[in-house]
Amino acid sequence: MQWSRVSAQKASLARYTVLAQRGSLPGVISATGELAAVERVNVSPKRQGVLEQLYVDQGDRVRRGQALARMDPGDLNDRRQELQANVRSAEANLQRSRSEWQRRRQLFGNGAISADDYNRAYATYRVDLEALSAARERLQQRGVEQGDLVVRAPLRYADRGAFVTPTTTASTTLGATSSSIVEVARGLEVVAKVPESDVGRLRLGQTASVQVDAFPDQRFAARIRQIAPRAIKTNNVNSFEVKLAFAQPTPQLRIGMTAEIDFQIGMVPPQTLVPTVAVVTEDGRPGVLLVGQGNQPKFQPVELGMSSGRSTQILSGLNAGTRVFIDLPPWAKKKR
Repeated sequence: MQWSRVSAQKASLARYTVLAQRGSLPGVISATGELAAVERVNVSPKRQGVLEQLYVDQGDRVRRGQALARMDPGDLNDRRQELQANVRSAEANLQRSRSEWQRRRQLFGNGAISADDYNRAYATYRVDLEALSAARERLQQRGVEQGDLVVRAPLRYADRGAFVTPTTTASTTLGATSSSIVEVARGLEVVAKVPESDVGRLRLGQTASVQVDAFPDQRFAARIRQIAPRAIKTNNVNSFEVKLAFAQPTPQLRIGMTAEIDFQIGMVPPQTLVPTVAVVTEDGRPGVLLVGQGNQPKFQPVELGMSSGRSTQILSGLNAGTRVFIDLPPWAKKKR
């Protein structure tokens, strides 16, 4: 009966173990990140006031100069009408003073009036002429202010979303989201956070594949366009922002989506390889389970290298050709 159990274990050993092999993995550096706009602008009104109407909705595409919103004119229309009345009054005054000046010029030419009388008429005409010019200038300025009530897109962007609603007060502060009418964004890129230990192996122009949670079965090709010159420290861990441009338009992707990025860095030198499922942890140390005495799993600490997902490098602690467990067999003894 004992011989039968041993024979069964030997026959089943192949089901639960594999031989470590020597080989090369495709060089991949994995990182996480999110999708962000290439450029974003908070659009604010030129003059502080209350928003009357918003013409765009989140996700709308806008063109340069397109009206995004309109501010409440307040008493601007009343002031404009008052200035228009002032212009009409100034025009009437000028017409009268011009006629009087022309009449007195003729009389002065005939010697019927003195030079002082003529000069007074001419001076009145000049005063009325300047008054009309000033009234028209003030009216023109009010027209500019009225045009500024319409908030327009500075460039060609895709609208990200509205931050205020009608009857909300908005200031003229540029770049402050809380005081902006809308935020508009142009383009889409990937912003990855790469550990300091890996960033030295990245180069501008290197290719990468991007996967987002919303489309887990798709991978999007991208290329490194920028590597940040300065590290970001989070919980005493340094990482670098790496920005990637998509190789093709990706209309289905959205700003803010989380992403997993695999940077392709070429083939790495040959090392001992095991299936990733063979890697275990004991007391916080990585290792593999060897075939020990009586075919019992025996923990062997190892130093891990890179992983392709299915296979993992073993830098030290295991030689190629050694048999390792990929699953616990039913005869494995429980640890006390």
